[in-house]
Amino acid sequence: MELQADGSKSQSVDTAGKIWKFRWIIKNFSSTTDEKLYSEDFTAEGNKWRILICPKGNKGDHLSICLGVGVADSATLPSGWRRFGVALIDQNDRKTSITKVATCVFNAKEVDWGFTSFLSLTELHNPLKGYLVNDACLVEAYVSTDTTTGLISHELIVSHELVVETGSAIGNQKTTITRPVEITAPSPSRPSCQIVDIEPEEPTKEDMNTFFTSLESELLSSNTVFSQEEAKEALAKLEAALNMTPINFHNSGEFSPLKLAFKILASVGCSSINLTIEQKTKLLAMEESLKQLADRAAKAVEDKNRLTAKESMKKTVACNLECSLTRYKEVESKVKQVEKKLTALQEQVDEAQKERESMLAEQKGIFRSSKNMKMELEALTKECEAKAKVAEDEEKIVEVEWGRMKHFISSVKEDIKRELEEQYGGEEEIRLKKQQEEKEQKRKEKAEAHLYTVIKVARNEDLVEQIGKYIYFDLVDHEKVRSFRIQKQMPFKVFKEEVAKEFGIPVQYQRFWLWAKRQNHTYRPHLPLTQQEEAQSVSGRCRPSGPPTSSALLTVVCPVLVGQLREVSSISNAELKLFLEVELGRHLRPVDPPEKTTQDILLFFKLYDPYKEELRYIGRMFVMVDGKPTEILARINKMAGFDPDEEIELYEEIRFEPDVMCDHIDKTLTFRTSKLENGDIICLQKISEVLRVECRYPDVPSFLEYVHSRQSEAKARVAEVKTDKLDGEE
Repeated sequence: MELQADGSKSQSVDTAGKIWKFRWIIKNFSSTTDEKLYSEDFTAEGNKWRILICPKGNKGDHLSICLGVGVADSATLPSGWRRFGVALIDQNDRKTSITKVATCVFNAKEVDWGFTSFLSLTELHNPLKGYLVNDACLVEAYVSTDTTTGLISHELIVSHELVVETGSAIGNQKTTITRPVEITAPSPSRPSCQIVDIEPEEPTKEDMNTFFTSLESELLSSNTVFSQEEAKEALAKLEAALNMTPINFHNSGEFSPLKLAFKILASVGCSSINLTIEQKTKLLAMEESLKQLADRAAKAVEDKNRLTAKESMKKTVACNLECSLTRYKEVESKVKQVEKKLTALQEQVDEAQKERESMLAEQKGIFRSSKNMKMELEALTKECEAKAKVAEDEEKIVEVEWGRMKHFISSVKEDIKRELEEQYGGEEEIRLKKQQEEKEQKRKEKAEAHLYTVIKVARNEDLVEQIGKYIYFDLVDHEKVRSFRIQKQMPFKVFKEEVAKEFGIPVQYQRFWLWAKRQNHTYRPHLPLTQQEEAQSVSGRCRPSGPPTSSALLTVVCPVLVGQLREVSSISNAELKLFLEVELGRHLRPVDPPEKTTQDILLFFKLYDPYKEELRYIGRMFVMVDGKPTEILARINKMAGFDPDEEIELYEEIRFEPDVMCDHIDKTLTFRTSKLENGDIICLQKISEVLRVECRYPDVPSFLEYVHSRQSEAKARVAEVKTDKLDGEE
């Protein structure tokens, strides 16, 4: 930082005491990075001096200012007391400047003295103060060898302002120092006064208190001799005052009369009363102690009252804090609830936005296809209108020709009828002939049975239609499904085309399963036909279609020719049973069947309603054999039309002959552990303790037992009727 001295000169005045003054102006104060700043040396009383300032504080948060002897003069400085002062000038109002004054010994060992906590840095940089103006700081130092108390004082410093010769404001100067100026303090030996006529003024309360206090002191200090009676009266006043409590004495305001009583007792001159010097000293000391004790008692009561008020305030504040804490927790809980609602609403908005975009895209597609269909409709309309007349004329011609043919057939029929009556003797002969023709046809079909195969195709629709209406056990009655009489040499792909024509299911969306009759006399879909099997050559070796544990009479599947398809059953090879698996996608349109691995099994599901005593088929599902029912409960509930978290029980339908076997399924075990495989049936129902009270058959096993019992009774009655009929015929 650049420090320069101005051209001001020192001045000296002949007074009783000499004071040297030094001014140091520091500019760019806030931007300095130095920890210490030294002023240039200045001369006072023939010695070099300098100022040290720590702008960032001396290991603290306060400004530090010191006055020291110059380095060159430290060894030759005469030892002795010196009075000095330093000041940080308020450039807005000099009267509020910060000043510090001290008397110290400067010598070769103690070359500097100062104040490490002159002013807090916060106060220094306060913009409302005038200690830094335009980032300039003004420091002044005062030195005198006269140690008279009050020679260098705050009043002297703030009232003596050195005028810089340039006459400019500090903010417009460079950082400067001034040469020391010798100033004078007022001489007490030569006071000067001036008599001035002053108009009398109204006395103030402060003037009156000062006057009477001074008067009281003068009176008490006068050497007045008091009588014995006055001493007794003074003693009585003191006793009366001491009989009061300290607080009552303080509130009475009777301390002033007691001062005279103390004086009387201390200075009584009667020969009958002879107080020792020690007693008089104690009396005079008691005067001040009495007032102090009374003041302390009053202050203690006042502090106690304040403490009581503060305790009450503490309780109020504590209560308010508890209320605030309770309200804060309530608000925090409500905020969390609102945040959850906002999150849920945002998810709904996002889902709705996605659905809207999908629907808009579909709407655009419908619009484009509708335009094309409208154009096609208009073209077809024109074509139809053109051909309508031709068709109408053709219809009339056909109708006339048809009538002629009908008439001809009628005439031929009559002729044939007459001939038959003549040949066979009437209607009975015709019926017998018809029966004979039917027998011949059956005989022919039997003779050609090795050339044909009857394929019965069960579909998902058949399961929905039959379960709970015609059957309760197993999946389907094959006598009530669509059957096809197909030549055995027909390739299987041609058969699939026949199925496509019959059911409207494209060939690529068809997957057929072979049914297997199990050892427990149940009949279930067991293995699907793969595309490779359907395309295998005639001479290719076929795999067994039954389970590994089946008997040795396993038939095999060669999927190329329909006639080479066989199943694991004891029925005639002329009949084949298949299950048609069709997956439906959007708008219930067929889609490609899901890819099936060796780890996937196909399960069928029935739903039981204990209140309605109703069992119905609800669908099928592929599951991982090492998966658990707990992993698919949401999917099962959706299939049943329940809420995703509905509690349900699962049962495996195992057999129904000769008795019912329906076991509970542990939902925590894997399907493999529960020994579930392709084609197995799972029955499900809701869980409720009320069912066992309100329903006749509260669970699946009890209902199936009831159905089995009812069917057994019906079979017994039918057998009994047949027996009676046979007995009657005999």
